[in-house]
Amino acid sequence: MLRDLSPVIRWTLALALGVAVAWLAYGRAGASQRVLALVLAALRAAAVTLIAAMVFGASSAPATPLPPLVAIDVSASWLRAAGDDSAAVRTLRTLATDAASLSEHVVFVGDSLREATAREIATVTPSDGASHVRVAIDRAAALGRALVLLTDGELDDADALADAPQGSGVRVPARAAKRDAAVGELALPTSATAGDTLHVSTLVVAGGAGSSDGQLQLLLDGARVGAGAVAALAPYASTRVNIAFTVPRGARIALVQAVLRVAGDVELRNDTLSASLEIGDKPPAVFISTAPDLDVREALTVLRGALQLPTRAYLRLAPGVWREEGSLAPIREEDVRTRAAVAGMLILHGDTNWVPRTIARGARALWTPAPPTALARAGEVARTPEWYASSAPASPLVGALGGLPFDSLPPLTIAGPARGDFTVLAAKLGKMGDAVPAISGREAAGARTLIISGSGYAGWALRGGRSGEAFTALWGAIFDWLSVGRGDLRAARPVSSSVRAGEAIRWRRGGADSLVTVLLTRRWSGSTTTGANVDTIRLHFASTAFETSAAPMAAGVYDVRTNGGPSVLVVNPSREWVPRAPMVRDGPLSRGAFSSDAPRLSDTWWPFVLALLLLCAEWIGRRFAGLR
Repeated sequence: MLRDLSPVIRWTLALALGVAVAWLAYGRAGASQRVLALVLAALRAAAVTLIAAMVFGASSAPATPLPPLVAIDVSASWLRAAGDDSAAVRTLRTLATDAASLSEHVVFVGDSLREATAREIATVTPSDGASHVRVAIDRAAALGRALVLLTDGELDDADALADAPQGSGVRVPARAAKRDAAVGELALPTSATAGDTLHVSTLVVAGGAGSSDGQLQLLLDGARVGAGAVAALAPYASTRVNIAFTVPRGARIALVQAVLRVAGDVELRNDTLSASLEIGDKPPAVFISTAPDLDVREALTVLRGALQLPTRAYLRLAPGVWREEGSLAPIREEDVRTRAAVAGMLILHGDTNWVPRTIARGARALWTPAPPTALARAGEVARTPEWYASSAPASPLVGALGGLPFDSLPPLTIAGPARGDFTVLAAKLGKMGDAVPAISGREAAGARTLIISGSGYAGWALRGGRSGEAFTALWGAIFDWLSVGRGDLRAARPVSSSVRAGEAIRWRRGGADSLVTVLLTRRWSGSTTTGANVDTIRLHFASTAFETSAAPMAAGVYDVRTNGGPSVLVVNPSREWVPRAPMVRDGPLSRGAFSSDAPRLSDTWWPFVLALLLLCAEWIGRRFAGLR
């Protein structure tokens, strides 16, 4: 607690303690000895005050603020709507040189923090793909110094400035607003089936001077497949443009590009945003439920969300009445059977005898829900048989399910033992007795099948916490294992169809290997190079994790090769090229001085000698007065 006290408070506490000790010793002296008592009390108070000040760590001289830590933002947003040797860059170099003269501690911040030399400051060209200042604030606090931040005002973590040390400030030079428009987001699925109609949503953002009317074009492997008008925008305003197109035939990994054409746009480096699209000749997954319930909803969330697997789902609401999940548009039962027959992965929930007459060789999940509990009659008490997941026996999925918190999972209702070649998940009635298979599987000639029994799995997801994570782990493992059976044999693939430079890249595991080697070949001018410019990265997946992250990469299109098949990774220019309103203004962040180099009393010799002399003088005075 003492380290948080100001020097004035430390000296005040020491003086109060010295006066209190002197009064206890001489406060009741008689009138005849009052003058002598006052002298002795003064000596006692001075000695005790000096000793207490040394114990409290009081300073012996006024505080002198230390030079600040100078942080220079070198993110690429300085160059937006300007050249690499523009007036903005020259202004940055001039201000950086002036700010560096305030202190010998100068650092660059952006996507990382590093020390800056005088030569680097004079020739700095901003190029970082992020604008993070939290690390600079933590460094200044650790050094006991104020922070002087030189930035263009566009920060990723501007709220961190609230924690800046006292005496800190921000310098934001004025910049001329220019007309600019950029493609900020491109939302589309990672894969699609030939013949599907995709609805692509694109976000267009304007710069500091707004933008004029324009057009957004959608290209598929360089061929135009759609376009949409873009209205004029006010400064830093945004709008969404939705474009629909039909996916052409031919299984491949295509490159989708959103290209913006706006008159008077001064920055061309943010007018294009790209993403990869895996096109297949058959639906990746078809989910059919003849008895829809909460389990269906939560399982679809994992299938589409966590795994990002495009799925068509159909629900039977009554005999002969079918609806498409989501839109609830009516569909004929014959059409449902036709689409299920060609699915690479088929999940059938409810009546497992409902299957197409002919079905493509692939993966299946046959899920039999538990029947509703019979109502209790008068005078009877009905109790639903509660089954509890107890273990994950040895199976191809045990690596992902071995760590489930079986002791804290909500109960299930089992429709009967799931008969298969191996048990995936076992359950016990009331946590007692012998375990029965709740989920089992079999594999024959490359075709994988899972048999799922019972209802109530959604209760795991609805409870949240560790139970919700267990639900995602269970169904993620199920769908991952089935996805291999539908032909996706890749050991790892990018989670997102596109990322930006400066962002960590997320990878999803497709097999059981926890260590995956990935070869990346960067394309040049739209063509794939061979034998050159090949980078190798190694991904490490935790035993129960299906995703991991890797370091950011430079902008470009990369062909990815792993065991099991290829994929494509698209790295777009960083978000620093997308216009956004400045987050901070020029001026001080707080008043006062955070740090000082004031010497402490205990660091010098004379306070000890003075305290000793004062105590000796008091002792001599007491003996002269005849006091003990």
